[in-house]
Amino acid sequence: MVLRNTGTRRGREVVQLHLARPGSAVDRPVRWLAGWTAVEAAPGERVTAYVPVPARALRYWSPEARAWVLEPGGFTVLAGRSAGDLPLRATLEV
Repeated sequence: MVLRNTGTRRGREVVQLHLARPGSAVDRPVRWLAGWTAVEAAPGERVTAYVPVPARALRYWSPEARAWVLEPGGFTVLAGRSAGDLPLRATLEV
C-alpha cells in the first residue's frame, strides 16, 4: 500500500490488514485482523507500507484433525487505517 503525506508536518499512519472468508466451510468472524504496520513520511513524501500475512491468519483449528487446517479457496483482503475504514480490497487465493 502506498501512502502520501499531504500535510505540512512529518506524519505517521497505521495500516491494518483484515481478512474475510465469505462462504467458509467453518464458522469464522465476518473479518479478522491479519496484520498491521506503521509508517512515517515527511511532508509530500510517498512511502510503501508492507504488511505480511502470516500463514496462521489463514488457518482454523480443527477438533477432528487436532491440528490447524488451511481451507483452500479465496480470502478477501481488506486494507485501511481501522476496522471501520477499509477502502482497499483484493482477493488472495490459497
